[in-house]
This record gives sequence, structure tokens and C-alpha cells, in this order.
Amino acid sequence: MMPNSRVIRAFTLVELLAVMGIIAILGVVITTSAQRISKDAKVAGATNQVLASLGEARSIAIRDRATVLVAFTVRRATYRATPSSAAQVDYSKPQQTEIVIAKATGRVGFPGTASSGSWTVVYPAAAVPDLMVEEFQVIAGLAPKVLPTGIKVAGSAADITDINEVGQDDFWLSQPVLRNSPSDSERGTLVVVRFAPDGSMQTRNPALSANLTSSATDTSSVAPWIDFNRNGLMDIGTTSGTSNGKFYALDELNDESLGDHAMFLAIFDDDLFHAQSNPSDVASWQGYSSMTNWMGQLNKKRSDYINQFSDRIHFNRFTGVAEIVPR
Repeated sequence: MMPNSRVIRAFTLVELLAVMGIIAILGVVITTSAQRISKDAKVAGATNQVLASLGEARSIAIRDRATVLVAFTVRRATYRATPSSAAQVDYSKPQQTEIVIAKATGRVGFPGTASSGSWTVVYPAAAVPDLMVEEFQVIAGLAPKVLPTGIKVAGSAADITDINEVGQDDFWLSQPVLRNSPSDSERGTLVVVRFAPDGSMQTRNPALSANLTSSATDTSSVAPWIDFNRNGLMDIGTTSGTSNGKFYALDELNDESLGDHAMFLAIFDDDLFHAQSNPSDVASWQGYSSMTNWMGQLNKKRSDYINQFSDRIHFNRFTGVAEIVPR
């Protein structure tokens, strides 16, 4: 009689390696999915913040029978070396997008003579016949809101045209990435949404007649600016150039540049866009050279990204009520 014997079945090396490979693949998939969910949640949270600000601004416009802007600009934390020192930018802290609500002052006119790097707004408008800007001021007591780091708000390029008045509204415009100086910073735009006293959304001042020509007195593209520091000056920093384009350049902290009226908004992760971009492209964006380069390079590639990976906000044509458009 043969003694009892047991056959012990063990994993072979090939099987162990196969199992380890499957576990590694699952780990990558789970980690990637978790990161994607986290990023989507950050964008979704920011979208809700933007939606709340739009609703608040629209309510203020109706309540006060006033024209109100929601503006999306750049914020960097500041610090003071001593209590009596001037505020300095803390470049160790990340840049964020700030949401500001401002109200029209009723004053319209074109920037006049330069004063210490700033431009004095001339009133009444008859002093300088060009009616290309109108003043807004931040609503007192209404604290700005700040979006999560890396999240930006883009607006349809409703106000950007070429010399023949041909629109470029197939592009999205947004805030720039600002660094220590204009020489290594992108150029961007102050994106604004405008609410009329009845709560409807506007893309220009209807009280000013339109003159659809390429002349200097063309008021069809009257743009708003916000006197953030309430000093009565349109502060545009050290932006160079002699054309009106410099007034639209948001390329330095605290710029009071002209706003671009948006018909639609997109909320997106700009950090992810830059991280996925070619490093040589990113370097060229930081050295803004011309409108053609800006629109044809940075804004074109960013627009392609936004069209795929953003939350959208549209506005009811008649009421101005904002709503999220499903992806």
C-alpha cells in the first residue's frame, strides 16, 4: 500500500510577475482616476463660486437700478515687513483668480495725459471726443472672492476685432500667468460680464451710439475699466506701445486694463493646461511680442484645451440668468 502523498501547487515565477503587473496597472489607473476626479471637483467648485457671484451681481443691478460688472482678474498675496511698511507682493504664494463686482459711475471718456505712469481720465467727454472707455468702481463693503489656485475663467472674445471689424469670437480670452516682472509674464485680459439695470446681460453700453467705422471716434467697442484703488486714474503699469492695445493688456499686477465683455464663460484648470503644454511654447507665451502671436499661439492653443476640458456658463438671452451647460 502506497503512503498518502499530497501535491502542493505553487505559483510559478511567470504567474507572480503577471499578478504584480496587473496590480501595478490597476494602481496607475486608480491613481490617475483619483487625480482626475480631484481636478474635476476643483473646477466644479470654482464653477459654483462663479455662478454665485454672477447671481449676486445681477441681484445688485436689479436692486440698485444700476449697471454692474463681474470682473475676473489676477490676485497675489501681499505682506508688510513692518506694520508701517508698504505692502509688497509675496511671490512665494501662488497666483489666484479674483472675482470682483463693480458698479458704473456714469462717467465716460478717453484717457488723457500721462501722469507718473498712469493715465488721467478726462471728464466731461467733450474735452476729448473719443468715447472709448467708461468707469466702474468696486462696490464698497463687498469683499472679492478668490478661486482655487490654478483655476481661471475665460470669456468669449466678443470685443477683440481686427482693423476690418472682423470678430475673433472663436477664441477664449483669460487671465495671464504673472510673475516677478512684465518681461517674464504672459499677456491676458480682464474678462467681464455686464448686467443691465433690469438684470439682462449686455455686451456694450447701449446708451452710446455705435459708429461702425475704423475711426478713432468709433464707440461701438466702448470698454469698461475698474478703478480698483479709487484714485481716479486708469493705472496700466508700464505696458509699452502707443496704440490703444496697451489699454487692453492685463500683464502686470494691479493693472486697471479695459475689460472684454464676454457672452459666455468657461472655467478651467490653467495649471494643467500649462503642465501639458510644450515648454518652448510656454517660454514664448511669457515673451509677448504681438497681437498676432498672442491670438495665434497662446489663445489658440488654450482655446482648444478649454473647448475640451472646461465647465461652461451661458446666459439666458432675455433675463440674464446664468446657468451651467453640461459637458
